[in-house]
Amino acid sequence: MLRLREDIPLFPGGRRKAFTLSSDDGVTQDGRLTSLLRKYGLKGTFHLNSGLMGHRDWLIQPGINASHYKYSREEISPVYDGFEIAVHTMTHPDLTRLPQAVVSCEIAENKKELEEITHQPVRGMSYPFGTYNDSVVQAAKCCGIVYSRTIHTTGSFGLPEDFLIWDPTCHYCDDRRSSLAREFLMPVSAETYCSPLLFYVWGHAYELDAYDGWESLEEFFQLIGRKEEIWYAENIEIYSYMQAVNSLIYSSSGDYITNPSCLDVWMQIDRETYCIRSGETVTVNWRHEDDSVLP
Repeated sequence: MLRLREDIPLFPGGRRKAFTLSSDDGVTQDGRLTSLLRKYGLKGTFHLNSGLMGHRDWLIQPGINASHYKYSREEISPVYDGFEIAVHTMTHPDLTRLPQAVVSCEIAENKKELEEITHQPVRGMSYPFGTYNDSVVQAAKCCGIVYSRTIHTTGSFGLPEDFLIWDPTCHYCDDRRSSLAREFLMPVSAETYCSPLLFYVWGHAYELDAYDGWESLEEFFQLIGRKEEIWYAENIEIYSYMQAVNSLIYSSSGDYITNPSCLDVWMQIDRETYCIRSGETVTVNWRHEDDSVLP
């Protein structure tokens, strides 16, 4: 029977919130960062330039004076064990200033070399300098990239409309970081829940040296980490899960939902939680105006 209702995606385990982090450049400060992430039960993604691996340089910019040493190819696997590795191009150019053929080479070669290190497909990316245009996005898509992070911070907790233009919540040196965390941690009931909440922070670990930010970052991790109500995920896990949500097949009436994906999917329907397991079909109860559930 047709009726008005609310079908709202939930994250794995029926959670309403997720947290992820990403860090760029493959600098040696990532070793300290990954140790902190493991300590507080957090997950994230590291975007590496395979053409710059092993380079030893020092970065001096307004407000920044820090080591910009990169891990060698041989050091990558142990440092990033348990974390997603993703594309950041071979040599970190501004892709909007290059011919599309060169853009494609920068992305495809980086992807190929990272796959040789990880022994698995690499499908994620972040744009060097955060710069992109339609041509760059199309090149990334043609190279097999399914998501790419920008550096435009939103200060909010929404999922992207287009995963190839994925804006994060804030930088991990942002002064708003802790206040945003407290806002994010506010309880959300079935009655007030209207969309999945994602807290996404990004940055470069060398900035934590430059801004003396390690202590405050650990305080933030203590605040946000190891919460039962939060799904801690890599970037690719969030993308893949939302693809599974979007692949659900509904009957004409909406009474039956089939999950053709390889992932279990959770939904909140009329304030009731459903787990639609991989390959299975569920029957949806529906509520009458008096809020009683009808068979």
